[in-house]
Amino acid sequence: MINFVHKPVNEVLVGDLLQESIENFLHVCKIQMVPNAIWVDGIIILIAPTPRTDKMVERYLEGKRMYDLVVFVKYPKYTETVKHNGGTFEFPLRNYKNYARFKELAKWIKSQPEWDKIPEGLA
Repeated sequence: MINFVHKPVNEVLVGDLLQESIENFLHVCKIQMVPNAIWVDGIIILIAPTPRTDKMVERYLEGKRMYDLVVFVKYPKYTETVKHNGGTFEFPLRNYKNYARFKELAKWIKSQPEWDKIPEGLA
């Protein structure tokens, strides 16, 4: 018989937090061939996790996650895709409004000084 154990995440360490304009965000996603991002509570979030090492696997099993970079865009209403460049680029979003960890992440982002900054657009 298999024993299933649910061990929720209890700590997330974020290295860098960056707010982007929607135009710059989509431009970078297109160039880097990012397949999709998540949307939760009025924010598009893209996470760059820390590369796996033996130490990271230990922390993972302890319920800890490390994100090298979290990029976010204020985007009030969920849509299945975001269109860019006159609709020539369509970027899919995953709706994580019911995912507790990401609701907490969105709440935390909104409490950070980066939330109040005005992102630069494409030059």
